[in-house]
Amino acid sequence: MLKNPLKAIYQMVESYGDIFAFKIGNMRSIIFLNHPDYVKHVLKDNVDNYSRGKALKMSTTGLEEMLGNGIFMSEGNDWEFQHKLLKNLFSPTAIESTLPILHDEIDQFITKWSNVIANSPIVNIEYDIHLLMLRIMLRSHVCNNYPFNYKEVFDTYNARIEASSWNVGAVSEAKSFFLKPLGINYTYKKHQLQIDKLNSFSDKLVQELLNGEFEPIGLFALMLSEFKEGRVTEKDIRDQLFNFLLAGFETTATAISWLLYNIVAQPNLQALLKNELKVAATSKDALLKQPSFLQLAIKESLRLYAPVWSTARVAVNDDVIGGKFIKAKSIVVVNSYALHRHKLFWPSGDRFDISNFEKDNFKGKTFAYIPYSQGKRICLGMALADYQIQTITSALLKAFHFETTSNKAPEIKANIIIKASPSLQLKISKASE
Repeated sequence: MLKNPLKAIYQMVESYGDIFAFKIGNMRSIIFLNHPDYVKHVLKDNVDNYSRGKALKMSTTGLEEMLGNGIFMSEGNDWEFQHKLLKNLFSPTAIESTLPILHDEIDQFITKWSNVIANSPIVNIEYDIHLLMLRIMLRSHVCNNYPFNYKEVFDTYNARIEASSWNVGAVSEAKSFFLKPLGINYTYKKHQLQIDKLNSFSDKLVQELLNGEFEPIGLFALMLSEFKEGRVTEKDIRDQLFNFLLAGFETTATAISWLLYNIVAQPNLQALLKNELKVAATSKDALLKQPSFLQLAIKESLRLYAPVWSTARVAVNDDVIGGKFIKAKSIVVVNSYALHRHKLFWPSGDRFDISNFEKDNFKGKTFAYIPYSQGKRICLGMALADYQIQTITSALLKAFHFETTSNKAPEIKANIIIKASPSLQLKISKASE
């Protein structure tokens, strides 16, 4: 479980079925669910009985300190208020308003990669695309002309998220458990430096925007307007910023990184997609302008490498799932990695196969596929993320030819957001005309 939690959980599913409890010593049991019917029950049918905020607060790595009372952590009427407020940022009109920034950043990014090809054809696509998405997020939803030190913000944020990996959390739980009988109250504190730096960055940023030194945009324009009306606090603004950092750039960047790798790793798929994009660009037929193979590839990549590989909830009241009694305060976990490989619903298993998402093949699999979660707490920014993934990937495929640097599949590092270990790299060259 410590070395490779994804593999361990998948093996337990194979051995014990679609609902089982996992426990070490006297620690609290974790109940794993791996059937779409059980997932639907938790995420939709009885969603109010399963708290995401309480599950996050149980983490020993202090993620709740960063997320505060933002959209991820909030519950009840507080969540309803935030959801109603923030969904305005993802209307078709709001998404359209972000396009000039998106395309400007894509152009700069392509220029950057074009300039490095001569010296180093192998690029760390994971790092570069994460930095790209951070730039897009901050320019689109904080301020378009603020002098951000993007690299410093990203490196600090990334170090903070690293501290919330499964390994760190499990080791911290074990230390706390074994040291308590000795009268030692162990608390994980290594993340505090990054928390302090992020808070300092946020406090300065909010004050400068409140003072009118810079023009807010997107999320910050909305939140500052609500602040002036007395409906939110400065802390609320800070909390939403960090919630958007987690959901507004890293998940999308991770999805693009894995998608590029998967496209390149499949024989002939890159050529197929390049041809499809070329036909779409020159066609007058509106239907042909929709890159259908790319959309299938995006969905299949999200199946195999859903950025958020696990989602936890705490049962508020007693319940029954799949004939099993779920006691109040139990932790229930849906592991997307295992669910997206369930043999009854995904016969291709670990094999990349875009036909999984052809219309007839995907029927009845709504809750067997949850890269954006499901139910009323489905990802607010799903439409924006899909658009960004498709637009950025299309632009990169038109501009470059990609090759893998190894025939060996990359190892997965199970942080909150799954990444490769080591980081994903590809060999790039300019695309032929």
